[in-house]
Order: sequence, then C-alpha cells, then structure tokens
Amino acid sequence: MNTGTVIEQALEAAEPVLQGEVVDLLGPKDRNNAIVKLARTGQDLGRFTVQVSRIARTSDLIWYRTEKELGDNSNPLLLIAPYLSAKLAEECQRTGINFLDTVGNAHIDVPGNYLFITGKPRPKEPRAPTDQSALRKASTLRVIFALLTTEGLAQQPVRAIAEAAGAALGSASNAIEELAALGFIAGAARKRRLANRQALQMEWARQYPISLRGKLKPQRYACGDADWRGSSLLTDEPEVALSGEVAAAAITQYINPASACVYSWMDRGQLLRKHRLRPDPDGPIEVLDAFWPRADLVHAKAVEPAVAPLLLVYADLMASNEGRSVEVAGMLMERLKNGT
Repeated sequence: MNTGTVIEQALEAAEPVLQGEVVDLLGPKDRNNAIVKLARTGQDLGRFTVQVSRIARTSDLIWYRTEKELGDNSNPLLLIAPYLSAKLAEECQRTGINFLDTVGNAHIDVPGNYLFITGKPRPKEPRAPTDQSALRKASTLRVIFALLTTEGLAQQPVRAIAEAAGAALGSASNAIEELAALGFIAGAARKRRLANRQALQMEWARQYPISLRGKLKPQRYACGDADWRGSSLLTDEPEVALSGEVAAAAITQYINPASACVYSWMDRGQLLRKHRLRPDPDGPIEVLDAFWPRADLVHAKAVEPAVAPLLLVYADLMASNEGRSVEVAGMLMERLKNGT
C-alpha cells in the first residue's frame, strides 16, 4: 500500500466538504506517515498527525482508541484508511477516532466543528498490473502522455493529472498506481517522479497506435488545393497541431514530406468545410482528434500551426512503417533522449 497515494486520495475524496493539505510526509522509519492541515468552509481545523492503515475489523481500532490523542504530542491523530465500512465508521464515531477514507467517508470531531459521513460504497480493488495489460488501456496512455510532456505534472495532485490527461479521476488514479507498480513512477504524492523515462517513452510509442490512436477518429482526406502542402490547414490554422512527416520536416529540415498528419481541436465538420477537405482513403492528409490540452504548443521555426509534442511525432512516424519515416524518427528519438 502506497501511503502517500492513500493520503492524497482520501483528501481529494473529502472535497468539497473538507479541504486538506499535506504539510509534511514523514520518513518510512517514523511511526506516523504525514502531517496534514484540514479546513472546513474556510474554518481552520488545525493540523493532524496521520497514520495510514487498512482496517478490516473493530479489533484493528484498539490501538487507535488508546493512542488517538498522542499523535506527535502536539497534533490530534487522524486515521486514514483505504476504506471503512459503515460499522467501522460508527465505531470510530462512538470512540472518538477521527478518520478519512479514499471514498469520502469521514469523522472529524474537534472543538467547534463536527463532521460525520458514512455509507459510501467500497472502492473496486485495482487489478494487479502486468506489462501486457496495464499499458494497453487508452486512459493509461493518456495519463502517461501527459506526464511525459508536461513538466512537473507528476508532483501535482491526481485531480490535476486527470485534467491534464483528459481522463476520469478514477482512471488517472489507477494509472498512477499501475505505473508505480511497474517501476515507472517513484515516490508518492508531491514527491512523485517519473522513473525509467526513456523506457516509458518507447513503451508509449509502441502502444499508442495499438490502443489509443484508433479512438481519435483517424481519416484521410484530399484537399482542393493543387499542392496539398500549401493547404491553409497546414500553414495558418491555429486549431491544429502537425505530426508525422510534415512535422518532422519542420523540426529537422531533413525530409520532404509525402503526407501530412494533423491533430485538430476543431469540430471535424467545421474543419473540413473551412479547408475544403474531402474524404479520400488515399488522400495525403490524415486528420485525428487532438487528445491533449491545446495550451503550451511548440511552434517550429517559420511554421504555423504548431507542431505536436515530439513524442507523438515520433510515435506517428514509427507507426507508418515507412523506411524514410523510421529514419527521421531515429533523429527525433535522439532529441527525446536529450530532452530537446
């Protein structure tokens, strides 16, 4: 059990009724796990010494009943558990044990403020991840992409990671647990960091065309312009990002693109009308729905619109199985290794 993740999930589950912040994560040799600060409707409830534990029966609460007021000799004790049943929650209420769990059940009894929430159902137990299953889920690939392309995102709350990835909160939480189990994330909560970054990049690029790309409505088009390379879609459309060969050409000046890959935030029908595109299975322009936030796009020199994140350009080139594309993809991988 990752105590930092459990604490973060419990604090998020308590919102908006209760607002919590981790003040300090304690070392593994400490009896306690963290110090948190709680507030309710703007009223400061003070600091609590957290101990994370799985509670399965009332006998598991005996220690807390005797030690609840000790904490670190200055802060009251707060039990944080993955889940407390209604029976266990009522026992905590009866014996005065403050607690939170990861689904929103809570009991806080401090001078001037009282909170008791119970009856929220047990969370589903996440399936133990394997190399063959965990990284093949579209939601996990979205989370990985966000973590790999957004500086400092790993240290943000799970809710912020979910928003950046365009994933549900539960899916993002499960993805983080799976990545930690596979050795791609180290640390917990605000101290999380990516590990084995290059291996994760390669795995994402390998899995992306299998498990996520097909969900983005990829379709090929021809355009009314005599030279598709001069299409306004590729030269002055701010609602798209370039990938594949046309992006590689803008980045490296090494390849003369034979096709274009475009990710769009615009409604597909509006995009087709604006740039006079017509469906054509052999057309040179492929359009997909963009799956990451539009902010912070990187613009290649003298090129408008923006270029997609380098990792995505690399994945699209590798997925094409074209020799020329694979060659320039190798050049981009060197940039990914160097973080440029």
